Amino acid sequence: MTEQNVLREAENSVDVEGLLLEVRHTEWKSGEGLNIELDIEVSDNEVHTVSGMTRYKKKDGSDNSIASGYQTIIDTYKSVATHGRDEADQIRVSGGKIGLNEYYGQDDKLRSFPQISSNFFNRVQPGEEFEPKAEFSTELYVRATREETDSEGNETGRAILEGYIPLYGGKVIPFTFVVSEEGSEYVMDNYEPGNTVYIYGDIVNYKEKIVKKTKAAFGKDKETITYKTVREYVVTGGEDPYDEDDVKVYDGELIKKALVERETYLEELKNNRKNNNDTKKENKKGGFGKGKKEKSKKEFDPDSLPF
Repeated sequence: MTEQNVLREAENSVDVEGLLLEVRHTEWKSGEGLNIELDIEVSDNEVHTVSGMTRYKKKDGSDNSIASGYQTIIDTYKSVATHGRDEADQIRVSGGKIGLNEYYGQDDKLRSFPQISSNFFNRVQPGEEFEPKAEFSTELYVRATREETDSEGNETGRAILEGYIPLYGGKVIPFTFVVSEEGSEYVMDNYEPGNTVYIYGDIVNYKEKIVKKTKAAFGKDKETITYKTVREYVVTGGEDPYDEDDVKVYDGELIKKALVERETYLEELKNNRKNNNDTKKENKKGGFGKGKKEKSKKEFDPDSLPF
C-alpha cells in the first residue's frame, strides 16, 4: 500500500431513470443559491428522491450553468403533479452520488438517512430507449460483514456489509449495504475489515399500501390500512478486494482521522441545533409588553373543573 496524505474521494456513482412525479425547490435564505428535489418513479410503488444544491454564481462571479439547469427543470419539466401521468416527462439522472441526510431531532438523537444527490438531470428524448432503474456503484472501506437475520433471528441467506465511503474533501460517511443471496457467501469469506472494495447493485425504495377489510355485522366494513416499506442498497456484484500494494487502497489511519473529524462535525451539528432552539425560546419571551411576567404558583383545585 502506498503512503497517502489525503483521503482520496471514492468512486461513487448513482444512475436513476424513471417518470417524473414532482419537482420541489427552495431558494437559500441568503438568496445566493438554490435547492431542488425530484421524485422519480422507477416502478409501481417505488419512488426515489434525488436532490441537488448550487450557487447562482461561480467564485469568479460568472453565471453558474448548474443553477441555470435547475431553473430549466423548475420552469419547463412536466411532472405528474403538474401535468398528469400521460404528459409527465421521463427523466434520466446520471453522475449521482450516495450520501447521507443527517440532523438531530428534538430528542437530541441523530437521524441519518441515505440520500441521492446529483447536478445532472435530463429528459429522455423521443426515440431514446427508456430503462427505469435505480443503480449504484461505489468503492468502500470495509468495517464488518455478518449474516442477515429477520425479526425472529432466522438467517435470510443474505449478508450485511458495513463500511465507510470517502467523500470529497477528506470526509467519510458510514454506510450499510445488503448483499444478495448469490454474493453473500463470497462477501462473508473474502471481504475483511480494512479491505478496500468496489461494489455495485440496486437501490430499493419500495412502499406498498395494504388495505385489509373486516366484515361488519351491519353497516360499512372496517378498513385497516398498513404500509409495507423496504429501503435498502442491495449489492448484486463486486470485485475482489484491492491488493495491498494497489495505489487505490485506503489508509486505515486516514480513515480513523476522518472519523474523528466526523464526530467533531456531528457534535457541532448537535450544539447548533440546541443554540438555535435556545434563541427561538428567547425570542418568544416578552411577546406582549416589556417582558414575561412571573406567574405566582397555584395549587390545583379539583373543584374548579367545570364538570
